[in-house]
Amino acid sequence: MPYAEEMEVKANRSQLLSFFIDPVRFTGILGHLMIVNIFDKSENKFVTMGSLKNPENRFKVLYVIGDPESRVTMFSGTMEGPMLTFNTITYKGEGDNGKLTWKTDLILTELGRLTRIKVVVDAKQSFGFLDKVRMGDFDFATHLVKEHIAPFLRFYFKPSINEETPTLNEVFRFRGSVEEVILKLREVIINIKQGGIIILGEDYNIMTSIVNGEVSHAQINNMDVNGNEVFAYLLKASGNVELIAYEISLDDLIFKNLKKRLEEVKARS
Repeated sequence: MPYAEEMEVKANRSQLLSFFIDPVRFTGILGHLMIVNIFDKSENKFVTMGSLKNPENRFKVLYVIGDPESRVTMFSGTMEGPMLTFNTITYKGEGDNGKLTWKTDLILTELGRLTRIKVVVDAKQSFGFLDKVRMGDFDFATHLVKEHIAPFLRFYFKPSINEETPTLNEVFRFRGSVEEVILKLREVIINIKQGGIIILGEDYNIMTSIVNGEVSHAQINNMDVNGNEVFAYLLKASGNVELIAYEISLDDLIFKNLKKRLEEVKARS
C-alpha cells in the first residue's frame, strides 16, 4: 500500500531538486539501502565507483531491514534513479529475493520562497514468518516516509545559499546521442523559468541562458549565436552528448541585493 505525506520546506524548488537527484544522498536518507555497485554503460556491467567511466542511474544495493539493537535482515537487490520530470523525482528498487519492490516519488511545487513537497512511497512486500519475527510488524512504505524522509526534511535539510552570489542548482542531466539530446533539449527549455543549459559534445560546447522557457542568450564554442542556431548546429553534429540544465531563483537574488542596499541606505542615514 502507498503512503504519502506533504509539507512545506524553506527552500526553492531548484535547491530541493539539486539535493535529491544525488542517489548517494538519497540512499543515505533512506537508511535501509547501501550502494555497492553502479552500472557503467561503457563496460555494460556493474562496477565499483573507483572503476566507473560512464555511469547510468542503475545500482546494485544491499537492503538492511530491522532493528540494529536486536536482529536485522539483509539481502541484495537493485535501485534505479533518479528519474526526472519537471516536478517529480522518482526512485525505485527491488530485492533479488522477490520479497520487496518499492517506488518513491518526490513531487515539488514552488510557492514563492517555500516549496511544497509531497513524498509518496509505494511498496509491495512478502516477507516470510521468520523475517517478520526478526523485523517485527514492518511497513516499508510508511516507515521510509515517517521515520526517514519526512524527519530529514523537517529537521536536517538546510538549503545552501551563498549570500553574495546566487546559486545555480542542477535540475536535469542527460547523456545520449545527439538525436536524443535534441528531443530532451526542447522539453527542458520550456520548463525552465530562469537558468541555463550546458551541452558538451566530443569537440564542442554550447551554453544557453533561459528566461521564461525561451533562449535569451547562446554561445557555441564561446562565440555568441542566435538561440535557433543551437538546434541547427546540433542537427549537423554526431556522437554522444551530455546535457546539464540549471535553475536559479530570481526571488533569492533580488532579496539578497535588496538587503545589501538596505544596509547601505541605513549606513548613510
